[in-house]
Amino acid sequence: MTTSTSTSALFIAFFGATGGCTNACLVHTLNAGFHATALARTPSKLTDMLLAQGLSQSLIDTQLTIVKGDIADIQAIKNVLTNNSATTETPKLASQIISGIGGTPQMRMSLSKPMTIDNPEICATATKNIVQSLQEIYASHPSTAQNRPSITVISTTGVSDVREDVPFGFRTFYHVVLADPHKDKKVMENLVIENASLTGVFRGAVVIRPSLLKGDQNVKSGKGWQKVKVGVEDKPAVGYTIHRADVGQWICEQIVKTGGESHFGQKVTLTC
Repeated sequence: MTTSTSTSALFIAFFGATGGCTNACLVHTLNAGFHATALARTPSKLTDMLLAQGLSQSLIDTQLTIVKGDIADIQAIKNVLTNNSATTETPKLASQIISGIGGTPQMRMSLSKPMTIDNPEICATATKNIVQSLQEIYASHPSTAQNRPSITVISTTGVSDVREDVPFGFRTFYHVVLADPHKDKKVMENLVIENASLTGVFRGAVVIRPSLLKGDQNVKSGKGWQKVKVGVEDKPAVGYTIHRADVGQWICEQIVKTGGESHFGQKVTLTC
């Protein structure tokens, strides 16, 4: 396990960091000098991905805590949220949570539901477990509720009930082929918004809705976050694709570095 030099430092909690968008965001976050924690079933896999992105082992050792476990493990989630201080008298909470948890698409022989994912409720389950973990931390240590973290989740276009945000040529693909896995995204979105209020577990919530993702997490392979087109739910940015690396960099620049307050409560569409 990799441990940071100080559990008292301001840190960002990452879930799904071995995924493209979230991994790219973590790379930029660490390069920007932030401390972070991350949940990983196989810590060495995450370390190898970060090394491949050009991060040094010393930077990883001093700025990142990797907690071994999965999103079903409440104690592991608590350790990520508190930088392994969950059982201490005064645990330190992450200031922000970045979650890119998702499943692996799977095709099936069905005209009505041709695509699903290996865990059809993974996004909702992950969010419920993060909420539960925070609730338990607050119950055990009431003072921590004064420093509730914000949360940013990576969702998708094509799930809006307000305005169409998918180009005409992609609508059958999104609304028919991807309809089943998108149900999970909608439940996740509702959960984070419902739990971000004066009495909720989150200080604020941001939903990121990228258009069809392409490429991998390599931060050198995107076009750059400045070229990303940005919209909100009632005035979405409509486009065909966006590189995973660009989504991750945009989240780092506009949410991690700023605190994200200007986007709280928004469902942000990103495309190129």
